[in-house]
Amino acid sequence: MDVILHCGAHRCATTSFQNYLRRNERVLEDQGLAYWGPERTRANGLNSLNNLTQDVYDDLRRELDACARRGAGQLLVSQENFVGSMERNIAFASLYPSVQERGQLLAKAFDGRVTKLALNIRALDMYWSSVAAYKFKRGSAPIEPAKWKRIAQGKRSWCDVITDFSRAFPGIPLLVMPFEDFAGQQQAQLEVLSGRVAPAFSDGLALNAASSPAPNGLSVEQAMKLWADYADDLAWLASGADGLAELICRTETNTCGAAPAEIGIEQRKST
Repeated sequence: MDVILHCGAHRCATTSFQNYLRRNERVLEDQGLAYWGPERTRANGLNSLNNLTQDVYDDLRRELDACARRGAGQLLVSQENFVGSMERNIAFASLYPSVQERGQLLAKAFDGRVTKLALNIRALDMYWSSVAAYKFKRGSAPIEPAKWKRIAQGKRSWCDVITDFSRAFPGIPLLVMPFEDFAGQQQAQLEVLSGRVAPAFSDGLALNAASSPAPNGLSVEQAMKLWADYADDLAWLASGADGLAELICRTETNTCGAAPAEIGIEQRKST
């Protein structure tokens, strides 16, 4: 049984993708694809990765064996907290600083059974603004200007996250799908991940969207710097990402995803 880990990231339409998978779970099972979302990973101890005892490892391996016995040829596990948390990102003014250690815990938990990894990324200025708005909407204090400055001046970008995460899974394909291409395209995303025709049903909802920005956000100069960092990330990915990852973009000729001939991100969403 192939195990596919979809590891977020946050604010990259992950919840909407999980909603699509959950609504089509029975159809997918009939096709031989099993799905574990946040509810399942919470139940089997994978949500936080902080308390992975030997009993948790043993229970997980039994669950994987049982899933295979039920006839699943693929298992898709989607959990955005696999790479870290928004709270930790804000606290350190850094993008998923502990992702390598978390990846190592995941690799141990799945006992060498992972066959494919997937990560959604997003323009860094919009990512951080969306994180701030989401947390503010749920009662957190606004990010202070000094921390915005640290975020904008930080050296860590998606390139670093991808490099760190890939080190925990040497030799395992890592597909990187930009939010700008795949937000609202749940069917296309599943087809990329599974290599099979996906159910067409999708309600098109943008779940967990942050409707308005938090106060004290990025200045124009800070946003431009983060956008430039993201452009560098995309250029690195498009050039082969040092063999660590594959950039997947939707094109007019192939709506299910294709390696891009050139970088072109014209449409940026604010949710």
